[in-house]
Amino acid sequence: MNTQSPLIELRNVSMDYGSGKDQMLALEEIDLTIAPQDFVCVLGPSGCGKSTLMKIIAGYQQPTTGEAIFQGEPIQGPDWHRGVVFQSPTLYPWLNVKDNVGFGPNIRGLDKKEVDRISDHFLEQIGMLKDKDKAVFELSGGMRQRVALARVLANRPEMILMDEPLGALDALTRLNMQTLIRDLWQENKNTVLMITHDVDEAMSLGNRLIVMSKQPGKIIKTYDLDYTYQALKTNNHRVNIDSTYLEIKNEILDLINTDLNSPASIETSKK
Repeated sequence: MNTQSPLIELRNVSMDYGSGKDQMLALEEIDLTIAPQDFVCVLGPSGCGKSTLMKIIAGYQQPTTGEAIFQGEPIQGPDWHRGVVFQSPTLYPWLNVKDNVGFGPNIRGLDKKEVDRISDHFLEQIGMLKDKDKAVFELSGGMRQRVALARVLANRPEMILMDEPLGALDALTRLNMQTLIRDLWQENKNTVLMITHDVDEAMSLGNRLIVMSKQPGKIIKTYDLDYTYQALKTNNHRVNIDSTYLEIKNEILDLINTDLNSPASIETSKK
């Protein structure tokens, strides 16, 4: 586990929506620290508040109670230092691939030569430099998600937030994208928080894995893992699925299923 000073701190964060009878508690008393260069994966059942957690860190929402801190300062709103990759690539259809990647640096006022250099660099990292002049509608789903990732990286954010970015991809493309994300994390030294429903994906990418309960979302357990580091050392960049891996995976699945079927959890979610 990374021992540097926290990049992100959530202190007793809760989030509710609505009021009166329609009030719904999405997150309850979340305490979380994320250190620089951590890769944190968040797992939990649908509706447990994973996306709400990400939106609070991104600055899209303010918690009802508690504090969300980035680099020692309260998070007041969205910031290019925290880039977001969504499940559906949010590319600009009127711009070609290269101009999509360079959009952030261009808006920030960098000169054209620097924007071109940055765009070409990250397109080369994702293996799409040869496609830089293509329109985004010409790209496959996996290629569009690569471009969306490169566009976030081009801003050189301190942190990348991913909300199930691979959920809509086919199995083979998803595996290839997992390898790409891991390699980019190692090369660019970003801090990553990734939401996923896939236990294997979380275990193979994250050096930390957080399991959340059914609504209202709480952190049930945190795991420190080294499978992503193991994969980086192999020629094929694959995780070695050994008996320990399977034991951890089954424990995580049992945690989630037990919580889902717990009468106490069901009653709490109705409050």
